[in-house]
Amino acid sequence: MLTEALEGLAAAGGSAVVGAAATDAWNTARAGVARLLGRGDHDQEQYAIERLDRTATEIARAADGGRQQLRDKLQNRWTGQLEILLEEHPEAAHELRELIERVEAELPSAQQSWVQNNTAQAGAIQYITQGGDINVGRGATDG
Repeated sequence: MLTEALEGLAAAGGSAVVGAAATDAWNTARAGVARLLGRGDHDQEQYAIERLDRTATEIARAADGGRQQLRDKLQNRWTGQLEILLEEHPEAAHELRELIERVEAELPSAQQSWVQNNTAQAGAIQYITQGGDINVGRGATDG
């Protein structure tokens, strides 16, 4: 089971992958995620590249009305893949964190996204002010 910090890192990674599609940051995201998921296995890396390319193609072909729903679905899918990676290879967290920073630095400012996790326990109440799209809960993490 992943810690909340690693779950947040995987979510940030999923967001970075989908956010980078159709931007100048795509090559950085594509190569970095494929390398991470491949873990030194060329065939696994090639398989990841194929899946990443399908993601970019799906986003590019999506109609405007359904594009955000598709992006959310794909972000959940990539988050799930990165969660599996971190469960099996927790040492990859540092590499993933660095990749996310590189990708976010290359994104146009309007497309940068952040993940913030807030946990209230034992009846505690949190008052949080945020802007932009706010996704609460967990989505499907099918691969």
